[in-house]
Amino acid sequence: MTQEKLKTKSLTLFFTYRISLEKWAKTGLLDREIKLYNELAKRFKKIYFITYGGRKELEYKQFLAKNIEILFNQWGINNLVYSFLIPFLHRKILKNVWVFKTNQMLGSWAAVISKIIFKKKLIIRHGYQLSLFVKGWALKKYLARTIERFAYKKADVVIATTKVDKKFISDKYGLSLKKIKVFSNFIETDFFKPLPVKKNPKRLIFVGRFIERKNIFSLLEAVKKLNAELVLIGDGPLKEKIKQKIRNERIKNVKLLGILPKDQIPRELNKSQIFIIPSFFEGNPKVLLEAMACGLAIIGTKVMGIKEIIKHKENGYLCQLDSNSLRQAITDLFRNPALMKKIGTQARNYTESQCSLDPIVQKELKLYESL
Repeated sequence: MTQEKLKTKSLTLFFTYRISLEKWAKTGLLDREIKLYNELAKRFKKIYFITYGGRKELEYKQFLAKNIEILFNQWGINNLVYSFLIPFLHRKILKNVWVFKTNQMLGSWAAVISKIIFKKKLIIRHGYQLSLFVKGWALKKYLARTIERFAYKKADVVIATTKVDKKFISDKYGLSLKKIKVFSNFIETDFFKPLPVKKNPKRLIFVGRFIERKNIFSLLEAVKKLNAELVLIGDGPLKEKIKQKIRNERIKNVKLLGILPKDQIPRELNKSQIFIIPSFFEGNPKVLLEAMACGLAIIGTKVMGIKEIIKHKENGYLCQLDSNSLRQAITDLFRNPALMKKIGTQARNYTESQCSLDPIVQKELKLYESL
């Protein structure tokens, strides 16, 4: 199929379970997430977004290409029930769509059921490996593996974000490697870039959700006795516990900035010398890639999702999860300005060659053409 023929076709994106355009906007992700589809809309006749929001979703139409239509939960149905009813509630649209695509694995069953009913092409973008990230009861893990098995079996193509994920999917679920494509998360390298702002000496920065897997408490332990400033940008369920630890232990060198508008993030990154991501595990973290695009020295833990991106002492610095290892990594970089500069340069080069929007758009278009 040529790109000319794509202009006669339509695509439906199934949003992640419970996610809406409104939630993307509230968490500062809207502009970033819709950018790819605004570009793809230039090549398709029509793109449909199936979201879990209510009528307020229509307020975000102004940010979308004219040929992107929002299909939302206008009935106010419970999210779980709605996810299973999507193929029937939006039947008139879905039966005429050419290809279905998921945004992440969670909620993929709506797209899989739609494929079975309407016999359309299906692209499963897993986002991250659900069965590896889910915590809690064994039943949760079993359900996650069942969802993955169901989705991968029915997919025409699977999009993974790393080669490690590709191998895992192939080994775990018996998929042919040819069926699995690796597309890194894209970032706006013309927006996240080095800026002519003064760097604050010994300023560290973290951007992300305040949740367990981000390992923020080890980071706080690592910096509390250092001659350095740590800036935390984000929010989440651990915010009050983090504030309590800072208060109780009288940690003076940590500043919480909350959630900032997207247009302020590049400046805050550029004011810092080191970006640090101390997570227990990641998927293909955009915040890491955005910091790399700004030319920062990077410290990351040697875990899944980070070690696939960072090459030690080349485009980043890898360390272990404990506070002592994090502290040593910070100290080593501050003592070696030449290494920090080298890492920052290589980090920027990596994102320009691997993570810019245009190459990802072209990869997606080739994938659709191959269908």
